[in-house]
Amino acid sequence: MVKNRKLSRAISDLGWQKFRTLLEGKAEKYGRDFRVISRWEPTSQTCSCCGFKGGKLDLQVREWECLNCGAKHDRDENAAINILVAGGQSETKNGRGGKRNPPPSPPGREQEGGCSSQ
Repeated sequence: MVKNRKLSRAISDLGWQKFRTLLEGKAEKYGRDFRVISRWEPTSQTCSCCGFKGGKLDLQVREWECLNCGAKHDRDENAAINILVAGGQSETKNGRGGKRNPPPSPPGREQEGGCSSQ
């Protein structure tokens, strides 16, 4: 049925809605927060250090440098940090409210131009 052009979008949307409903139920059952952010939030285009919106980037651009603060970002890691912040959590705290140790950098990647708060 998903191959049918007229029904495919409705079926896919219904599947995602059911998945979201199940996740909300699990979160409530286990006392967890379930938050939804806008699907149009520019998480990979916004600097996670200073909040500067760099503008639209091609999908081929995997790393970029903030024009405002000079921080260098991996597109996916930057988006993950921005999603945490948009969901109401701080990326610098662990589950108990203390500071967390940032993971070590992969080999061959320096921390040049990173956020000054880390």
